[in-house]
Amino acid sequence: MSKVKSFQLMIFVMIVLSVMLPFLGQTSTEKSDNDQSPDRITIELGAELSKNEMPGVGFLHDRHTQALEDKCTACHSEKDTVVIFKFKRTSEPASMELYHDQCIACHIEKKAANEMAGPVTDECRSCHVAGEPKESSWEKINFDKSLHFIHASAEPIKAMDPSDQDNCSRCHHQYNEKTKETFYVKGEESSCFYCHKSVKQDDIRSIREASHDACVTCHQTFKTKNIAAGPVSCEGCHDKEKQQQIKKVTDIPRLKRNQPDVVAITGWKTGSKIQNTYMNAVAFDHKSHETTAQSCKVCHHETLKSCNTCHGAEGGDVQGGFISLGQAMHNQDSTRSCMGCHKDIKKSADCAGCHTLMPTAANNSESCKTCHSVQPSQLASGEPAQVVKKALTDLLSQYTPVQEKKIPETVVIDGLANEYKPSQFPHGKVFQAIAQRVEKSDMAKAFHTDQAGLCMGCHHNSPKTLEPPKCASCHSKTGPAPDGRPGLKGAYHGQCITCHQKMDVKSVAATDCAKCHEEKK
Repeated sequence: MSKVKSFQLMIFVMIVLSVMLPFLGQTSTEKSDNDQSPDRITIELGAELSKNEMPGVGFLHDRHTQALEDKCTACHSEKDTVVIFKFKRTSEPASMELYHDQCIACHIEKKAANEMAGPVTDECRSCHVAGEPKESSWEKINFDKSLHFIHASAEPIKAMDPSDQDNCSRCHHQYNEKTKETFYVKGEESSCFYCHKSVKQDDIRSIREASHDACVTCHQTFKTKNIAAGPVSCEGCHDKEKQQQIKKVTDIPRLKRNQPDVVAITGWKTGSKIQNTYMNAVAFDHKSHETTAQSCKVCHHETLKSCNTCHGAEGGDVQGGFISLGQAMHNQDSTRSCMGCHKDIKKSADCAGCHTLMPTAANNSESCKTCHSVQPSQLASGEPAQVVKKALTDLLSQYTPVQEKKIPETVVIDGLANEYKPSQFPHGKVFQAIAQRVEKSDMAKAFHTDQAGLCMGCHHNSPKTLEPPKCASCHSKTGPAPDGRPGLKGAYHGQCITCHQKMDVKSVAATDCAKCHEEKK
């Protein structure tokens, strides 16, 4: 092809692209309407109110707030110096006429002043866009222990009763059905989610409405008084990057809720006569679990009452969704259950190297005994709290620190030496690294009481012994077995590389072949 024809073809392609992609080559520092944004909310009235059943409006809240220079009262009314988070009204329902009259009037006013403004009359489809609504990058904000402590210790936030040293009453309340008023009871504070659900129920507002009214109003009030406060914009709370900038407090005092330090989890109702049961009680260290959980709601999902209040020994009741205590504690698919939470913890870098590839036994009696360690007779013989504390102490005392007598320091892996030299595997060093990770966690020490158990992380199908059989005993040098077992090469690579990846080993890259076995020259 001649140079002239090539040049003509190039020009033709550029013209086509410029027509099909008019934005090609343009740059902008501003986000377009097509970008996901945490402040995108959908305004919908429902078919019975919208009359013509037009699509909902994708409204960018922060963009309007910025255009109005953070003047909330331009769109929201005030009542007793408190902003009402309803557009141009206090309590009456919204209407199509209200939005059309107020929004379009503001746009017309802005345009008359030669300011940037939104659509006006006869530009319906500029707001009411048909098809799938644009997505929002909105992220749920987790009001964890750190955020709770920041608010509980904030000097500007005062208690409802000036004589009260704690400011819990400023946010926590209960509701009187008769008087239709809220009231505070010290020592009975609960999560907001226990009453305010994701959607409005009966006369109880949704958590979104309640938190916006309470949190944003408080922030806005402090802001008008030039007092440092939390965000008042959508992105301030619901943008992923902004959330990561929120201060994190690590040394947090224990929440005050009259909770026990330890408790015996039993299959019978608290306070009733101890009866025979298939399993012993569980010695549960409530205080230590509080330090790892982000909030009480992690476990106490519907109420702060004890678990067996809703989940009985036999089938539970309506309040507990007819889920028994045993089912609630052993559901591996729920992070609110004991076993589900423990399963989730095993995904961490300290555990995953072994547990990712290790098969999970369907019935592990030894694992059951680790938790179910308190007999009914023991609870009956003394003060339950003291019995549980002793059981927990005895459990951790069973852990035996690593002894290296039977652990080889180096293992030469030469069964497949061909293109590469035999691998000098630092067996003792690897074992010590695993043992050190175990010793950081009481949970890990409780379930790995001796060093033989640690060997099973790599020697996954062998008996619990300090002298397990070699890998070649199960994995063939010639390739995969008919029953699905990988060949020896696949077993080595699958075990070692997966472990390095899951345990985030930085010293040796998972795919650095020459680091493990040098290539023959």
